[in-house]
Amino acid sequence: MKYSILLLPILFLACQTKEKREMIKVSGEGKIRMKPNLVILTIDVSFTRPRMAEAVKMTQATVDSVLNILSQFSNISSDIKTSSISANKDYGYDGRTQTFLGYQAEQSIDFVLNDINKFTDLTGKLLETKINSISQVQFGHSKSDSLFREADLLAYDDAQQSALKLCKRANIKLGKLVFLSNTEETDNNDQGIYSSGERINTYSKAYGGRGFKIAPEVIEFRRNIISEYEINY
Repeated sequence: MKYSILLLPILFLACQTKEKREMIKVSGEGKIRMKPNLVILTIDVSFTRPRMAEAVKMTQATVDSVLNILSQFSNISSDIKTSSISANKDYGYDGRTQTFLGYQAEQSIDFVLNDINKFTDLTGKLLETKINSISQVQFGHSKSDSLFREADLLAYDDAQQSALKLCKRANIKLGKLVFLSNTEETDNNDQGIYSSGERINTYSKAYGGRGFKIAPEVIEFRRNIISEYEINY
């Protein structure tokens, strides 16, 4: 019993000493700028006709022609994703009342073009079909995962250098790393993707001719790191 009484104060003092350990918390940022090498397109097909069967038939026929074109630019099935055909009543507004226009059938296709240099050729061929629009044009990079990992390392180095400078200025020594976390980013640009914000409308008319040219911006792959270190005097 005597030994138990003596050990308790010693353990209590040890816990107190550990809790009083002083820390320094710093943040770091890593950035890598890279030109995009792929394009993500969302292609919309839509028709309104007096009969639903006719609208669905025209939509499916146009989608088939688009898929045939896309297959010429990619051999990977995962690069093409199609939605199911949806059909609903379509109404217009003449300034006073709603007017029934017919039945609308629509379907969308997401496509990843892995060679950005073929964008003009691709859009030129798509304009020969009766698509309704290219509603979204996004740019990305095929090696975004590795670029983000590299940005993580740069952010860690930046945080460590900040901690070393602060300790040097305060005339103390930097101890071991006790906490490390990279913060989550939410907007698309921080995910290695950015949207041009452009919408190419064709209104289900086949135009043909030359495709659209693009001048994509540089993508910034950015990561932020939070690090916490012990301080040694």
